[in-house]
Parts: sequence; structure tokens; C-alpha cells
Amino acid sequence: MASARQQPAWQQPALQSDAKLPPLKVYNSLTKTKVPFVPIDPTGRRVTWYACGPTVYDDSHLGHARNYVTTDIIRRILRDYFKFDVEFVMNITDVDDKIILRGRQQYLFNKFVSTHPTVDAAVLDVAKAAYKAYLTKNLPLLDPELPPAEYQAEVEKLYATVLNGGTLPGNERPGDDEAKVKMHIKTVSSAAKAIADAETSAPALSESFYTNVQDVFLPHLDKLEGSSIDGENHSIFTQLTKKYEDRFMQDVRDLNVLDPDEITRVTEYGQEIADFVQRIVDNKYGYATEGSVYFDIKAFEEAGFPYARLEPWSRSDGKLVAEGEGALISKTSEKRSPSDFALWKASKPGEPSWPSAWGKGRPGWHIECSAMASAKLGKSIDIHSGGIDLAFPHHDNELAQSEAYWNAHTHDQWINYFLHMGHLSIQGSKMSKSLKNFTTIREALERKDWTSRSLRIIFLLGNWSSGIEITEDLVSAGNSWEDKLNNFFLKMKDLHLLKASTTSTDQSLQTAFEATKTAVDEHLCDSFNTQAVMAAISDLVSTFNSADKSTVNPEHAEEVARWVTSMVNIFGLNGSASPDASEIGWSGIDVPEEAKPYLYPLSTLRDSLREKARSKDGIAIDDVKKIISQETRDEPPVSETAKPYAQVLSDFRTKIDSVDESGSIGKEILTLCDRVRDIDLFDLGVYFEDRDNLPALVRPVTKELLQAREEKAARAHQKQLDKEKREQEAREKAEKGRLSHLEMFRTNEYSAWDDEGIPTRDAAGEELTKGRTKKIRKDWDRQKKLHETWLASNIGSK
Repeated sequence: MASARQQPAWQQPALQSDAKLPPLKVYNSLTKTKVPFVPIDPTGRRVTWYACGPTVYDDSHLGHARNYVTTDIIRRILRDYFKFDVEFVMNITDVDDKIILRGRQQYLFNKFVSTHPTVDAAVLDVAKAAYKAYLTKNLPLLDPELPPAEYQAEVEKLYATVLNGGTLPGNERPGDDEAKVKMHIKTVSSAAKAIADAETSAPALSESFYTNVQDVFLPHLDKLEGSSIDGENHSIFTQLTKKYEDRFMQDVRDLNVLDPDEITRVTEYGQEIADFVQRIVDNKYGYATEGSVYFDIKAFEEAGFPYARLEPWSRSDGKLVAEGEGALISKTSEKRSPSDFALWKASKPGEPSWPSAWGKGRPGWHIECSAMASAKLGKSIDIHSGGIDLAFPHHDNELAQSEAYWNAHTHDQWINYFLHMGHLSIQGSKMSKSLKNFTTIREALERKDWTSRSLRIIFLLGNWSSGIEITEDLVSAGNSWEDKLNNFFLKMKDLHLLKASTTSTDQSLQTAFEATKTAVDEHLCDSFNTQAVMAAISDLVSTFNSADKSTVNPEHAEEVARWVTSMVNIFGLNGSASPDASEIGWSGIDVPEEAKPYLYPLSTLRDSLREKARSKDGIAIDDVKKIISQETRDEPPVSETAKPYAQVLSDFRTKIDSVDESGSIGKEILTLCDRVRDIDLFDLGVYFEDRDNLPALVRPVTKELLQAREEKAARAHQKQLDKEKREQEAREKAEKGRLSHLEMFRTNEYSAWDDEGIPTRDAAGEELTKGRTKKIRKDWDRQKKLHETWLASNIGSK
């Protein structure tokens, strides 16, 4: 048996003699090494996978996106690259302590607000009591009796170290503890100000008051009245979970995450979970006490089972053990050992319940996944996955429960491969709902901080099992990779323009392509090393970009383009496109379909006019008429969505028709061509990219083009500001020269002057010092020049 600091032995699944498998190795949390991947299925094709899904009590954030998008990438690779038949089951945790607390608190808060619409003395009394309780629990350095009006100054003094980026006493470096304190400080800041303002105001309706005090009200109201809620009324909790499950599913779909093959919900498995617990008790690995049931770790280990397969070194971490038991566990005296964990919890007043042999209760957190995964996938499962923060105690307890259920007398593995996704960190602290240090997925997408593609590229550029921190360098690398592929796919639209013969002897691109395919296969077999794959794809595109296009075999170029397209499709970078899709490229490199009947004729007309206007001979009216006469005008009926594009084409034709014979006709034509490219079409999200000796490339406006235009506009604006500043300075300088140097010092500051108007004595009649006289002479000389300039510029102006 393994020691408390060492993982137990792992059983390598046996390879069936006739099964043909890729040489895939995966990083397995059960060994902390890369091990050969061998499915349980005798044919080697079917793969069973259970993934821990969300606990639905709040919106999902970018930290969740890291888990679910990365899981989706690996799932797609197994399915679409290695061609496994993956059965993917994910759970929704819609019953747990956090959900009970949040649902109950929201219910009580809404009830309080509806019965107290006016912020009066009674409301303020409750608010101040909530404020005091929150300070006592969460900010112990502050006196709970501290008046709300004095809170801000006091908290900035007593928590200055943390607020300035330092640590709490006993911590080596800032982390989650400090982030949590900052969150509490911010929460109380809003509440304290609202309470202080209300204390000095007349009673009034105040939606903003309740918004600002809500977070301190919630735990206080729950402590006062939480136990009075009817736990049989599950709608108090399910209206919360249904809302956030729907929002979660929409969020991950917006990130192009595939739906699970099947979703399981705890609320739909109440009886199955109770039966699962009963069997563990029957197998002598669980015990009932006071209506709850606990897992007996001692009995489990004495039977020869290892406990904490994933992180045996964490089993003595009391903080993790306590977090695993949940916020509503009030005592541990009924346990035989502090390490034993709840399989079934006796429901207290104000908590939802289900019937069981031990009385009304609800599932423990860990048992939910064991029961549901076993119900769907059986006694042996290929892959189990989740975020790395679930490894202990959640996943370790899952393993123990399931082995106790399935293998009363044997020690077979329940899970063969455990995949843990590294978390996403922000400023050194992992994102967390409880810390409120996160950006939600929908906020990030709505604000255009990220797109589904750009975020997925970031995750592909990192190691799936390691933590990742989004830095400026990483974002820049992701943008560069995406831009490179965008430009590559745009060039592939011109495959027909490659002049080389299909019998070209230049094999450099094909050689690089074959080497890349081999390298990519090796990288993906190396525990889904997408970071190396992304680099290999980038290098292949660079090879194409640097190749002499006059010698490139078009068939080889097309083969490369189709393979790159297939790879980005496999990685989920192109919406719902199949890896076998016939189209080259990904979404976003083409203009709207309804716009094409107007954009391509416009581009052709513009190319012809522009080419002639830029030619050595120039362009004449007859040339313009000839080019226009060669147009074919067979556009379809204009749809509503196509109207803006049709209008641009019509306006351009009208402006060209109105050009008259003059010496500047070529310049006028080129100006119109530039305007339709840089303004009319650009504002519609379309750009004509002019190229030497090639037709303009009709493409969508990219963020780089937008940025370039913004920078150009900023430079022009700054140039105008500089010009105005120079003109203003010139005017001020000229105005200053209006005053004659002969008169400038004839003020009451002095009493005597020489013939040039330079003072010799001050107002008291005292003779000026040499130093002062010297300075006055310098000022006089300067003004003399200014005045003479002013006189010269005004000669003849009257």
C-alpha cells in the first residue's frame, strides 16, 4: 500500500491483441505521468468519459471557460483526429450547500425587499446588524461597532498592507486569502456608504440602497430566518438552478463547446443516490449516525483499498477536507473520524430533502458523481475529468465511494484515466465565484474582449494540464497566430492565380507538409500537445508564405490549405464545421453571401478604373465610358440585408458617371476609388485590399485594419492639433509684438527712463542695479524684435 505521501500503484489497462490503437499517451493524474491510452472496449474504439459539470448558482466565468473549452478540445481530438467513438456524459450539480444557501438567501432577500419598500428606521436597524455581523466574521481587524461613516478610513488604515498588494500575517505571498479579504472590503465599502447616506436622509424608496447592501444582508437574513423556509418547496432552489443551467449551456455553446451526449442532474437521481449509499453501507464501508451517513475511511483502508489515489499528500489538509464537506455542516462529533466524509446528509430545517432509509436527507457532494457516472457508464470508466481544484477531496472521495460500491472484495480501478485541467489565474489568484475576482463568459464576449476563437487559441497555446495566466505576451501570441491563419486562408482564395504548372519540380512545400503532418501526429500522441501543434502549423504557413509562388505547385498548396482547415476544424476553431468539410478556411474570411452580387462587380469596375488611372498613359473620359460599357448589370433583386452594399455600388457608378473632362480626371477617379475602399465599404465591414498586378482582394474588415484606421485617424487628429497649436502660438507671438519696446517699461513701477524707454530709477527714485538693468535690456531687445516683426507684417494691411 502507498504511503501517505505516495500515490498507489495504477493498473495499466490491457491491450486486446486485435485492437489497433494509436501510440497515444496521456498525462494521467492517477500516476502524475504520461501513460499509454488503452480503452476498456475490446475493439479499442469506444471511449467512455464522465466530466464534472458546473454547480449552477451563478454565471460562469473565464476560469470555467478554461476547463470546459480545454475539455472540448481534447474530446474533439479523440473523436475527430484519433477517430474514437467517445461517449461523453456530464453532470449538472443542482443540489449542494452553495446552491441551498444562495437559493434560500435570494428568496429571503426578495421577501424582505417586497415587505420593506421604504428605507426607514426598521430597515436601517437590520442593515446595521448585518453590517456588524459581516465585519465580525470577515474583517476581524475592524471593531464591529465601527460606525459605517468611519469604515472607509479605518479599513484603509488597518488593511493597508493587503490593499497595497501585501500579504496577511503568516502568508508568504499574496493569494486567495488576500483576494478574499479585498472582496470583503469592497463588499462592505458599498454597504457602509449606503447605510451612512441613508442615516442622514429621510425615509425613501431606494433600489440603489438594496443593491449596495445586498451582499451583507444575505448571510444575516439567512442566519435569522433560513431555518424557517419550507425545505419541501424545492422550487425555491430549482428556480435558481434552472436559470443558471440555461445560462451556462448558452455560455459554453457561445464558446463552441459541443453539447454532452448526455446530461445528468442530481435532482433527477435522488433515489439512485440513496440506493448507492445503501450498498456502500451494506459493504461495511459506510455508517449511519443521527440521520446522516458517512464513509468509513478506516474500514476502507483496512480492507486493502488505498484512499486518496490522486493526492494522498492532501488528506491531512483540514481546510480542503472542510471545504469538501460544505458550508452547512455544523458539527463533526457524529463522525468516527474527522476525515470521514458525508455520503448522505440529514436535512435540517430550511434545506431540501428526499426520503431515505435514514430519514429525510440529501446527497453529499461527492456521492452525486459516483452514483450518476456509475448509472450511465458502469463499474469501469475510461476517462474522468474536471478542474484541478476538484482533485482532492472531491475526486479522491468519488474514487473511494465507487470502489467501495463496485468492488466489495476486489480492488479494481473504477477510473483508468483522470484528466485534470489546469486553472486560469488572474493576478496570481485563481478565478473563483466565491472570490468575485472574475469576468463572466458573457461579459467577455459581449464586450468583445474575446471571441470564441481567440479564447480557444489562447488555451491551445498552453498545456491543458498546467495552470495558465493570461498575459499581454500570450494575448499577443494568440492574436498573431490568428492573423497569420486569416491571411493564409485569404491567400488560398487565389489558388487559381498560381501560375506554376502542376508538374512543377519544386517540392519544398510538399516536403515541409509531410514533415509537419508527422510532427503533428507525434505531438497529439504526446498527451495532446496542442502547443507544439500550433507552432508546427504556424511554421508550415511560414514555409508557404516564403515560397516562390511562381514555382509552387497549386495542387500542393491546395492540399496544405485543406489539411490546415481540417486541423482548425478538429480544434473547434471554425464553428460547427466538420474536419472533412470541403470548404477551405474558416469563418470570418469571407464577406456576407448577400453582398457578393454587388461587391464583386464593384471590385471589378474599380480595379479597371484604378489600373487605367495609374497607368503611364492615364485615363480619359472615353476610357471611363468604355470601362463602364463593359460592365454586366445582372444583379438579383435587392434584399433588405443587401441594400447597403447595393447602394454603395449604385453611388459609385453615379459618381463615376458624373466625372467630367478635366486635367485632374485621373486624380478624381483615384480619389473616388480610395473613398469607396476606405470609407463607404469599410463602414460596412468590407475591405478591398489592393495588390500589385492582381485583382483587389475582397475581404472582411479585421480588428487589425480597424486598429490601423484608428491609428491613422489619431495621427491626423494630432497633426491638426499640432497645426492649431503652432498657429495659436504664432498669433500670441504676433499679438505680443503689438506693444512697442519704447513703451513697454513706462509704468508706475519706475520713475525715470532713458531715450530708448529703458528705466533708470525705480518708483522710489532709487537707481536700478546693474544686474536689474542688464535683465531689463534683454527683455527690451527681445520685444524690439517682436515689435519690428509685427510692424513689418502689418504694413499695407490697413
